[in-house]
Amino acid sequence: MVRVKLSPILKEYSPQLFSWRNDENIFKWCRQVDLLTEIGHAKWMESHQLDKTIKMYSIIKDGAIVGVCGLTDIDLINQRAEFSLYIGPEHQGKGYANKALILLLDHGFKCYPLKTIWGETFEGNKALNIFMKIGFKPEGTRRNFYFKDGKHLDAHLVSITREEFNDIQCNNNYPIDPSLGIPICYINGNPTNPTTAVS
Repeated sequence: MVRVKLSPILKEYSPQLFSWRNDENIFKWCRQVDLLTEIGHAKWMESHQLDKTIKMYSIIKDGAIVGVCGLTDIDLINQRAEFSLYIGPEHQGKGYANKALILLLDHGFKCYPLKTIWGETFEGNKALNIFMKIGFKPEGTRRNFYFKDGKHLDAHLVSITREEFNDIQCNNNYPIDPSLGIPICYINGNPTNPTTAVS
């Protein structure tokens, strides 16, 4: 049984995150076109804590960080946000991405007045299968939208609405809390704290 939780990104995680972001298995699926510098990484570690349009979290398994996920471009006027997620190369293939993304969606729809959470991924990224399995819908393809490693890449757009996410959880026999409008199975303690574990 896979159990993970979301927690704040601690300063002590910085060296590990810097290493992961420059690992080929993660870098090739990111929009960045060059390797991350130590200065650039330090700026990101500071900026995401201060920027109200970004909420990033560490993915924790048995007390250790195994990845990162979060919401970016949070737009409270249009009630949408983009999701971001990666799992450390040594932790991939264990189901952590699926569980963490469900937690992130639950937290995003629960704690923010969001109507839609969306994302995009390059052609060939197997993560697209995870997104579709959870319940994301295809929005379309940005053809030749990014240029990386000497070639143009298509980008697939996906999204899920609050209603779609709740319906999917209901269909999985998870009762909805009437006061919060989210699956009861994901509620544990403070409903605004995204540290709930999911099996």
